[in-house]
Amino acid sequence: MITSRPMVAPLASAAHVAALSLVLLTLLGGCRKSDAERAAEERAKIEEKLRDSYTLVPYRALKLTLRAEGQPHAPEEIAALWKALEATRALPDKAVTKEEARQIAGEYLDLGVAFYKAKRILEKRDEDEFPLLWTRWSPDKPPPLPAYDIGQEHALLATAWLLLDSADRGNRVPATELVFYELSRATPQPTWDPLFRVAIHANRGFAFCEAKYHYAAEEELNAFLSEAEALPPADFPSYRGAGREQTREAVLATGYFLRAWNRMALDRERAAEDDIERALHSLEKLGVENELTWWGWAFIHFRRERYEESAASLDKLAASPYLGEKERQEIHGSARELRGHGDRLPIFLQARAAIILGQALIARAGGPEGILITLLGPERAKEVYSPLAWLDRVRQGMGEVSPEQVASGAGDALGAAREAGGKGWEALKRKLGAGVSGGTADSGPK
Repeated sequence: MITSRPMVAPLASAAHVAALSLVLLTLLGGCRKSDAERAAEERAKIEEKLRDSYTLVPYRALKLTLRAEGQPHAPEEIAALWKALEATRALPDKAVTKEEARQIAGEYLDLGVAFYKAKRILEKRDEDEFPLLWTRWSPDKPPPLPAYDIGQEHALLATAWLLLDSADRGNRVPATELVFYELSRATPQPTWDPLFRVAIHANRGFAFCEAKYHYAAEEELNAFLSEAEALPPADFPSYRGAGREQTREAVLATGYFLRAWNRMALDRERAAEDDIERALHSLEKLGVENELTWWGWAFIHFRRERYEESAASLDKLAASPYLGEKERQEIHGSARELRGHGDRLPIFLQARAAIILGQALIARAGGPEGILITLLGPERAKEVYSPLAWLDRVRQGMGEVSPEQVASGAGDALGAAREAGGKGWEALKRKLGAGVSGGTADSGPK
């Protein structure tokens, strides 16, 4: 007699395997974090970075000193720090003679000593208790933007430091923490110009991407593009003969390029390709041809396996007068790799390419000062850029002073805190003074 009982075990076994597979798939799926979760983790890291930053302590102290000087409720220590800070205004940009080098070193040592004597007080007070920097620098001039407030000032400073960092071939400006700090306080208000509110997302996206917080950058750039696409042409400015529609197209093209760059870092090359094509077609409509379009077409041709066309675009990029010889050789090397049908090209996928293009585009636009002139006009740009250049020189000059010199100059005031102060000063020196030698030579922004 035939029985079906032997079939029970295989069926039960198959059911157990299927159930186990479902459980494993559920567990594995649960282990994969969403983009939003990864972005939240990155934002938490950024906040922690700001809390623990040694670079921000002197930067915030300098800003507080500038804003609080002469105010009735300013800390007493501000007076001595302001005197030492003000003395640096008259220093030459470059030390030509030994006597000038000694004078520069002495002034920055005095500033370092005054800073550390006032350090504890300054850390307990906040710069936003005091008048705006614009009010201090240009008390008799109208503000640079409509509805100008402290949030807009933080946003403008973040933009300026981003420009200085991207234009800085020596990597002297520690923009990451400075930009994050300024952007953390740049909270858009309803009274702001709509495009300026949207631009905060773009600045955050750019800064996060450069610092390799790519999921947080994706969130910001998505927000920027969706909000900018929704703005009518009337909300965009017109300048240099370009109408509002053209300005809108240029802004969107920039946003799509930025998001493409970030998406390549996330290994989402197909999505990056779509963004680059969208940006390139916008720039074609505007008749724009520059380092960004040459790089963009090189990438698209490469993705389409049109290697000779890709190499030709790189050759155009290499011929740019706004590139240095080292960058030119790197790009020629990528073009040669292309003509050999290389599988993966460093010029497309490394952060180095972002530095090359950023420096070239800023140089083409006339440097940070030239960009500020476009945005603010010649007179206001000079008023904004000059104190920033001075502040940059001050930070670099402080980076040249050793903790031993500061401790000796401060005497007993630093006694018990010498170890902590030395740690902070060494960290500051590494971040601000790396690669700088010979006093403050070449200390100003290029």
